[in-house]
Amino acid sequence: MDLVLLKDSIEILEMELSNFPWDVEAPLYAISNEDVVVILKRCILGGISFDTLIDWANAIECRDDLVFIDEVNQELIIELSNPEINGGITKDKLQKIVNDLEIKIIG
Repeated sequence: MDLVLLKDSIEILEMELSNFPWDVEAPLYAISNEDVVVILKRCILGGISFDTLIDWANAIECRDDLVFIDEVNQELIIELSNPEINGGITKDKLQKIVNDLEIKIIG
């Protein structure tokens, strides 16, 4: 799914997704730890801004057609979409999350 991997701007992806129905019988994509790590690393390396990361998390959080393979990722998306009540976002914080997720991936 292009939104999960942020293959374009949030605005374009949301416009494309507006053509799909909200109610789905089964999820179309399961978000993995690897998917989340890719996006967080892009932000850490400066490929996307904190604002884009927040917009991405908000866009994912509201999708009924997405599920999370790991419940931790669902909680992480909620945290990222509401940084003002969750201690903000820093590169150090994102790197710690990436480190923790990569340990789970290697597992």
